[in-house]
Amino acid sequence: MKAILKSLLLSSLFTLSLPALAETPRIEIDYDTGDLTDQQIEQGPIRVVASYTPIDYDAETIGNNLSLQLFYNDELQLSVTDTAAMFAGIDLIDLDSNGTAEVVVQTFTGGAHCCMAYTTYAWQDGQFNPIYFSYLDGGGGEFKDLNGDGKMEFVTLDNAFFYSFSSYAGSYPPSVILTYDNGQYRDTTTQFTNYIEDIAAGMRFTIEDPEFADRGDKNGVLAGYVAQNIRLGRYRAAWQYMLAHYGRTDDWGLYTYTDDGEMVQTYPDFPTALYAFLQDLGYLDASGRPQVTVERSPVVAERSQF
Repeated sequence: MKAILKSLLLSSLFTLSLPALAETPRIEIDYDTGDLTDQQIEQGPIRVVASYTPIDYDAETIGNNLSLQLFYNDELQLSVTDTAAMFAGIDLIDLDSNGTAEVVVQTFTGGAHCCMAYTTYAWQDGQFNPIYFSYLDGGGGEFKDLNGDGKMEFVTLDNAFFYSFSSYAGSYPPSVILTYDNGQYRDTTTQFTNYIEDIAAGMRFTIEDPEFADRGDKNGVLAGYVAQNIRLGRYRAAWQYMLAHYGRTDDWGLYTYTDDGEMVQTYPDFPTALYAFLQDLGYLDASGRPQVTVERSPVVAERSQF
């Protein structure tokens, strides 16, 4: 039973380490790493030179402490800087098996549970084009080739579900799977039925665990369970299951506030709040119909400073 409860913690899905793929060139930085100067990795025509200085948390200001130079055929094409708090990873991975590696940069911002920042630099049209992800909680995600077709999937979670109906530890967000192809990531979650079914089964197992029932976090798992089953085309059955198991006395998520702390919305119960939440995120349309192919990609045009 302890293993079941442990699975609720997002560290069971993704750890606060930077998942490395076997046999890929990699520069890894952790809390023990000292100064790095011009450390290099290369694969084919792609070469990365990295320098790093640990953050001085006693300083008045904290600036960028990671610098990267990206080369193609030994010619410098792009220089970038970033901030890495204790953890960072730079990988060369051929994400779409086209013979040219992409540069995948992962950095940790620091803070409780949060956040992992991912940027992919893809060589296209004679330059490195950056693809930014929004900041990801829950350990971020990991790259896997889930179906063996040579194209890498980025397996992550829908971060909107963290804290929405329970604590961080009590949240169990639904899956988001992105496939990289030709310079872009596509939401392909529904193509990986076996994977998302396994996660849904884990959610249900957690809900029905007698030890978990005493935690008062059921609603945080049930929210993810309904959304996960929408992806599987099983919305009605999951909704009925939620109605039979939700915590009637738990008021987490029944009130919404502005950034200034002003209450703007109240809901009478969890099902009503969840229904509105799923509509806001696009899992349900304006008429309440489930949207199996909802787009929940974390890719953003640019990423603001954390």
